[in-house]
Amino acid sequence: MIFFLFSCKKEEKQEKIFYDNGKIKYVRVFDNDILKFNRYDREGNLMFVGKFKDNQLIDTLFIYDNGFEYFEKIDSSDNKYFYTTFISRYSTGKLSEISRLRYRKGVEIDSILGSSLLFGKETNYKPNGEIVRERTYKITGDVSKVIDEKNYDSW
Repeated sequence: MIFFLFSCKKEEKQEKIFYDNGKIKYVRVFDNDILKFNRYDREGNLMFVGKFKDNQLIDTLFIYDNGFEYFEKIDSSDNKYFYTTFISRYSTGKLSEISRLRYRKGVEIDSILGSSLLFGKETNYKPNGEIVRERTYKITGDVSKVIDEKNYDSW
């Protein structure tokens, strides 16, 4: 009996998009039917790392903001929207915030990222892990409104 082993890996195609000031805006890698992307601000700082397929973000969106790192886990979707859980942590590893977001599906990543609305419960924590505030949001049309808020202690 003879076995042949071989790999049929498709070659990934990389594309770079620049701002008019010459700084990089996107690095996009097409891997089969998934678009992997790094999104940068006008100064060249990394803002987002994510994956895109079928008009929505998939898997996990990593967010970078002035030295802080956050992430959003993509939970579910329907015909028009997809839903995520946003999680941030203190440098100690303890939770800082957990909230839910809704995004509108679309073909342009910047438009999708700009469509986020809070919904459901948002919980904020002190550095010691105690809950400091809980808010509940409701989406009406394209607006997110606080419908309940509980403050447990001051920061």
